[in-house]
Amino acid sequence: MKSKRSAKKTNPKLVSIGSISSASLLINGFYHQRENLTAVVSTTDTGSSTGIIRKKFSMPAPGDVRAVLAAMGEAKGSQNWLKKLFEYRFKPEHLSELPNTAFGNLFLAALTDMLGSFPAAAEIAGELLGIKGKILPVTAANTHLKAVLADGRELEGEKDIRRVGKPAIEKIFLKDDSATLGEGVAEAVMDADMVLIGPGCLYTSILACLVVPQLPEVLCRTRAKKIVCCNTTTTPGQTDGVTVLDHVKIITHYMNNHPPDYVLINNNRPRPEIEKAYQTDDLHVIMPDSDESKKIKALGCTPILADFLEEDWRGKRTLHKLDTIRHDAAKIKAVLMEIYYKEQEGGEQNEFS
Repeated sequence: MKSKRSAKKTNPKLVSIGSISSASLLINGFYHQRENLTAVVSTTDTGSSTGIIRKKFSMPAPGDVRAVLAAMGEAKGSQNWLKKLFEYRFKPEHLSELPNTAFGNLFLAALTDMLGSFPAAAEIAGELLGIKGKILPVTAANTHLKAVLADGRELEGEKDIRRVGKPAIEKIFLKDDSATLGEGVAEAVMDADMVLIGPGCLYTSILACLVVPQLPEVLCRTRAKKIVCCNTTTTPGQTDGVTVLDHVKIITHYMNNHPPDYVLINNNRPRPEIEKAYQTDDLHVIMPDSDESKKIKALGCTPILADFLEEDWRGKRTLHKLDTIRHDAAKIKAVLMEIYYKEQEGGEQNEFS
């Protein structure tokens, strides 16, 4: 006789909201179930080569979409070379007008120009890469983030908003009120079993999605369980001094004060050499204090505290942007499946606390 659990559906439909940090946890954790994955990706980056591409082609930011496309692409034959090409960056001495430009950004810019649609460009690129699942720009609008700082100043553009040394961010929103939710996003969220919000840069990746009109309303209506994966460290220029509880409160605010169902919180302090390595970049480990679980519960969420740190750390990665202490995809998958099974079986949420 089959067990109660084995009779249950084992392939949940999953949606990530944010950038590559969130999407990669699902891609790597559910690699053989990628046809059930949808990545909703931010499109307001203005930094580095993405910013240059945006100015030259008047299009949404391709960088985060490109990174998720490359991560989800099949690594076989000629597709593997295309996947590598997507992440290849031209050296400044070879392309002085577009220094450090990722080939995939130019590829998406060319497709967007040909098709007249950035979402269509992402779809065709996905077909060429042989991806399973979907990658959806959160909006097709060529818009920018704006922020109001604690001193009342207003900034425009993701690059300035994440600049280190400025006053704290008080509010973030889109420049264009007319921006609309990307094609297919609402349907994917409504059809999902679970929606993973984060990890990633709080303001310029996660909230950059949540400020798009209609997305908070769709998140309120969906039957899917909303799960926030809290960052393991602060982000210089965005969340300096921000606690786990602060993260949850801020995200809840931008979800029309509708709290997520669960919050995944790492409670395992990294080894001293790991923590020290990131402190040199002014990234500081976020650890929950003794009262935060109770306060998060009071907001209407179920906190799940566990060791979510990546295994086999081998030093900071050399990346285009600051690296951070990452979550382990297998550990995240395990807890997501526990949530999924509990929800199917009608389990009480307090079993996770």
